[in-house]
Amino acid sequence: MASRPRHERAREIAGECPLLTADLATVTWLTGLVADIEWGPSPFTAPPVALIHPDGSLLVVASEDEALSVAAGVDVLAFPGFAVEDVDREREALSRALAALEGADAVSADVASLPGALAWELARSGVEVVDVGAELRRARAVKDPDELEAIRAAIAVADAGQKAARAGLSAGRSELELWAETRFALEHAAGGRIPVLADFVTGERTGEVGGLPGERAVLEGDLLLVDLVPRVGGYWADSCATVACGEATATARRAYERSRAALERALELVRPHASAAEIDEAARSEVGGEGYPHHTGHGIGTSFHEEPRIVPGTDRMLEPGMVVALEPGAYEDGVGVRLELVVVVTADGYEVLSGHDLSL
Repeated sequence: MASRPRHERAREIAGECPLLTADLATVTWLTGLVADIEWGPSPFTAPPVALIHPDGSLLVVASEDEALSVAAGVDVLAFPGFAVEDVDREREALSRALAALEGADAVSADVASLPGALAWELARSGVEVVDVGAELRRARAVKDPDELEAIRAAIAVADAGQKAARAGLSAGRSELELWAETRFALEHAAGGRIPVLADFVTGERTGEVGGLPGERAVLEGDLLLVDLVPRVGGYWADSCATVACGEATATARRAYERSRAALERALELVRPHASAAEIDEAARSEVGGEGYPHHTGHGIGTSFHEEPRIVPGTDRMLEPGMVVALEPGAYEDGVGVRLELVVVVTADGYEVLSGHDLSL
């Protein structure tokens, strides 16, 4: 767990300047704001902006609709959300952000996230901007206790979806039929509509690593690769299992054993100060052959894929409080198997947060 609360860590990153970010994951991390992302970019809002002043006070510029989710203790400068009359929300958001920054001659910011109009106004006004985006992303990797509880809640929802997918798998059913039941289970467990990303493929499609569910009908002996990524509140979960419909083929069993061995090897190495690159290399060596065409693992939190990334050649080291999804796979001859568990790095090792069945 983090030795200091995230607001203090963010304040330290900013130095003596105000801290400014419009990265949605970081805004959620700092303020608790939960944006509705199911319908994509909305015509009734503008990107929220979070600001921490040097005195530690925290505020967010957000639409009246999204501001309802902001945590207690966070000041809100709200602009109109859904409305009948015409509203230039981008301009309204900009004016509020500039008002909050009035008098500042320098800011520490996640530069890549800033709306263009805000970045332009800062430059026009001669405000010095120091880019601290990378530092913020690294800070988000270490979770506070309340974040861990939020991630556990999201993982419980993912577990319910995995259970439903496994229970519904049978020959003759289409991927879309199975997906409808799985999505229902996810949202029933969450108690409402939630955003969900997923790989949900069967048969020869599993050899393509992933994809969206389609009309393909399941055949006896097929595999179902089901990778579920639901968001509950502002926090994401991740989970993957690969399940056989009836008796698995020899190729499928071989791929499963390789993927399982890679996952177990990766888990053996998880501990504070462990090298992410060494974990990646060890997992890939267990799979052998050409390995797998994706990362071995990644962090989850207010983004579904964040620091630390478990990939070749990285210099990242694990720290207590980091939450990591490990997901090595094995793909050959039109058959793909991927297995995934989410763990939190503890003071002396790790704790598995996932509770879904990994058996073939």
